[in-house]
Amino acid sequence: MKLNAGQVAAATLILGSIGLIVYQATRDESSVTFFTPEEVYASPAEFEGRLFRVSGLVLGGTRQWNAELPELRFRMTDLKGHEFKVIYNQPPPDLFKEGQGVIVEGRLTSEKLSQDNTIRATKLMVKHSEVYDTEQDHSKLREAKLLDSIQLEEKTLR
Repeated sequence: MKLNAGQVAAATLILGSIGLIVYQATRDESSVTFFTPEEVYASPAEFEGRLFRVSGLVLGGTRQWNAELPELRFRMTDLKGHEFKVIYNQPPPDLFKEGQGVIVEGRLTSEKLSQDNTIRATKLMVKHSEVYDTEQDHSKLREAKLLDSIQLEEKTLR
């Protein structure tokens, strides 16, 4: 049986596509795992050079935006004593603000969290509460609901 040029091109395209799919599926960064700040602090050496996601609240008074670089710096916490400095080299998302829940995807800059607990972020996602706020000050309720939302997400992503 003799193959014509169209059949050879189709076979090459199919084999190349299968090879690309296998390559993407076996790459280390093809899927990014979500961890709690507590898990990262418990074994920071496991995260050295590894891409991962972690969530928390943006600490008030820590947001620093330099539009010339561009570079966004802030601190995030899980309200359980675990904090990270975050460096993100893109403009902040529209809903980004202090006291807001965030999910950070990135890498630790050092495995020694006691010396440098910085995450160099490649992706920054803002969490928002489903709670409707009236004009009254519900900041404590909003923070509690947001923390509940983050903890529920941590459980469902496992």
